[in-house]
Amino acid sequence: MYQALAIAILSIGLLFLGLVTWILANKTWRESREAYVRMRSRDLEPAVLRYAHGEGRSLMAVMGDVPRRRDRPVLLALLLEQVQRVKGIEHERLSRALDELGLLAEMTADLRHRRWWRRAKAAEHLGLAGARGAVEALTVAFRDPSVDVRMRAAKSLGALGGSASIRALVGTLNEPDRWSTIRIADILAGMGPPVVGELLGAFPRLSKAGKLATLDILGRVRPFDRRDWLEACARDADADVRARSCRALGRIGDPAAVPVLVTALGDPAWPVRAMAAKALGWIGSTAAVEPLSGALRDAEWWVRSNAAHALRAGGEAGVRALERMLDDGDVYARHQAILMLEESGVVDRNASDLTLEDPGRRSEALSFVQRLIESGQLQRLRALAAEHPDRTVREQLRSLLPGLGPESA
Repeated sequence: MYQALAIAILSIGLLFLGLVTWILANKTWRESREAYVRMRSRDLEPAVLRYAHGEGRSLMAVMGDVPRRRDRPVLLALLLEQVQRVKGIEHERLSRALDELGLLAEMTADLRHRRWWRRAKAAEHLGLAGARGAVEALTVAFRDPSVDVRMRAAKSLGALGGSASIRALVGTLNEPDRWSTIRIADILAGMGPPVVGELLGAFPRLSKAGKLATLDILGRVRPFDRRDWLEACARDADADVRARSCRALGRIGDPAAVPVLVTALGDPAWPVRAMAAKALGWIGSTAAVEPLSGALRDAEWWVRSNAAHALRAGGEAGVRALERMLDDGDVYARHQAILMLEESGVVDRNASDLTLEDPGRRSEALSFVQRLIESGQLQRLRALAAEHPDRTVREQLRSLLPGLGPESA
């Protein structure tokens, strides 16, 4: 029994000693490798910088020799670091050096590596390196089982640009994964106006999710010359397409789109009406003031809310329209208008003006407060009667509000 126990203890001790030895050896190996990388980076960086700034016809000519195999990862890190910092000729020279050393070919081959993280790193590095010759390989990476690989490939294609990259990215908008579609849309929007032609050409073949993403992209790119196309989409049979089209028209901000958006305020689908109201607020045209005032009577809260915000964004004309709604016969329209007048500070300003020396402005403020009291929406006025920093304003409000006596000393 004691012999078995001794053997067990000795085995555990040997196992522990072996584990400690392995950890120390691994740590020593990592530290020595990191020290070597730092040393070689210091040695190789001057040659890389000289080449980037125009010295020599090739990096190997500047270095004076073919790099050792151990130096290839160091050179890859140096070149990728520098290529992100420069543009134009310097960027092209560094990208050419990566190709000359065979590093681009290695990264392209790694897109088929059995380990997903190697494939993902390769996809990312190809974009950083500006490897336009890798567009086809990156397009194939869209079928990778790893989402991370697919997204890094998409990001790299966005960085590379060009019609081939755009065409490949547009094709992925049909993917059923909504999260992927959103991220691809972000990449395409970041590529700017060059994507517009490909998007419009592919639009009839896209799924509904792809069409909605396309309309969102157009709203962010803001192609002023495509307003007619978007106006046609605002009359599409699908309500979601009509709503996104209204949003894109609002983001473009062309006042010429106001008539189409005003018409959309009468759409049978409330999301279209709501988005049309929001879009009119972004454009800020005075021609939309009356139609937006009518939208305050809409049966749907979102439409009323967006219309009220749009009127507030419309400047003085919009605020005046909100004030006129205090006398409207629709209780919901009055409530929405009052809420926006409170948020915009109009209620506070009129309350403060009750004590002005100017009789004309004081009369206007009194009329406004009385109309507000008649509407029954007294919350903000009661709060001001209790908290306004000016005692005379508090006293004036307390004399006007029902159920409030004089302020106690």
